Amino acid sequence: MDKMIYTAFNTLNNIYDNRSVRAQNMANLNVPGYRRDLGTKSSGSAFLEGMNTLNSRAFAVLDDKNSFQGDPGTLSETGMETDVAIRGEGYFLVKGLGEPSLSRRGDMSVDINGFLVNGAKQKMLDENLNEINIPPYRRIKVADSGEVTIEPLGSPVGTQNVIARIGMVSERGVELKKFPDGEIRASDGTIPPVNGDIRLIPKFIELSNVNITEELVNTIEDQRAYEVNVKLLTSASELDEASASLLRLPR
Repeated sequence: MDKMIYTAFNTLNNIYDNRSVRAQNMANLNVPGYRRDLGTKSSGSAFLEGMNTLNSRAFAVLDDKNSFQGDPGTLSETGMETDVAIRGEGYFLVKGLGEPSLSRRGDMSVDINGFLVNGAKQKMLDENLNEINIPPYRRIKVADSGEVTIEPLGSPVGTQNVIARIGMVSERGVELKKFPDGEIRASDGTIPPVNGDIRLIPKFIELSNVNITEELVNTIEDQRAYEVNVKLLTSASELDEASASLLRLPR
């Protein structure tokens, strides 16, 4: 009885956590390059033990991998020469307010300080993990190799200068997870080696890989699981009352 009650309570707690995950995914439905978060996962079960008591109370042991779905999202053509999408697997090297991280977001522009940034205002990093500073220009474009080329301001028409090459890494053989700041990094916090073989698709951006239909269906399933576990708690209460009635002295 005790184990059944605690199993139901742990399931309800997991459903509560999954509700936040579903809301997060749907809120980022239109964010380019967003990776869909997965629900809570348990790495096993354990028993609550204290002074040789309560050892029948089981609970799930949750892992801390903060897993996400790495499948690519749909490509959308923009016609912008600074917009690029990664062809196949791989990630851009970016830096926000914290440590360098990985991103699939390729809607790039030059900010007021002259740095190449994506739509989330994260600075794009080159192959040496340096921020990419763009000199004054008339025209700028990003090639499929990741090279950032400009036509310098004041130069003859047609002059092409390669400023830097955007740093990109492959996820092969690397376990990735989302950290508390929401950024993707290797599970040990390091940055994977730069991979120069990754190619881009110019004038396209990759959309979020969140499937709104799937999220809504999962939300309905979570609601049904919630109702089932509430009924389980009610049944446990009724069984407990029935068992207690058997111990009562007759009047």
